[in-house]
Order: sequence, then C-alpha cells, then structure tokens
Amino acid sequence: MCYADTTDNPDGTATAHCYCGWSNTYPDHDTADAAAESHTRDAEAAEADFAAAH
Repeated sequence: MCYADTTDNPDGTATAHCYCGWSNTYPDHDTADAAAESHTRDAEAAEADFAAAH
C-alpha cells in the first residue's frame, strides 16, 4: 500500500512523495496534494485489481 504526502518547499513549490519511492515537485501545495491523493488512490486500485486476479 502506498501512502503519499506533501512537503512545502521554501521557493513556494511543493513536493508530493511516497515511501514507495515516487515523488514529483509541483508549482503549489494544492496541486501536490491532489497528485499525492491520486497516487495513493491509483496504487490502492492496482493492488485491488491484483488481489482479485490472484
């Protein structure tokens, strides 16, 4: 399971990151937060699909 979070950077950008190794920098906190939520949701969906197939 992935759990993504965000970190605000001193230059006004924000980084979305996850313990799985995924990370990206975005122009603002709201965009990074949306990406983090999407990453977590997509990972959960992929894991559910894998579990259903096996």
